[in-house]
Amino acid sequence: MRTWNYRVFREDEGEYVIREVFYSEDGEIFSCTVDAVEPFGETLDELAQDIEHFKAALALPVLTLADIPASPPTNEELASQMTMSHDELRRQLARDDEAPQHRTIAPQGQRKAS
Repeated sequence: MRTWNYRVFREDEGEYVIREVFYSEDGEIFSCTVDAVEPFGETLDELAQDIEHFKAALALPVLTLADIPASPPTNEELASQMTMSHDELRRQLARDDEAPQHRTIAPQGQRKAS
């Protein structure tokens, strides 16, 4: 099961912030929030509980963004890598038209008698 918690990060400029950190099933960090987070609650009790989770982060080793693995490309990034211009598409289609044509042959025993 994937989990998450709050962790303290030291920024490049030297200040400290808290981010949410996400862990894979094997307990390895695989991601974190881009921006720092702040305590939140819809009630005072929820806010107090969130602050306790923030305090727990202070007892864990401080991280930097360098400790977070590089993110896999987003769907948008993948899509932009897979796009081609109209001219590129026409050239690709022309190559496909030049490829030898294959015909499907029915398996033996299913051929019609001539």
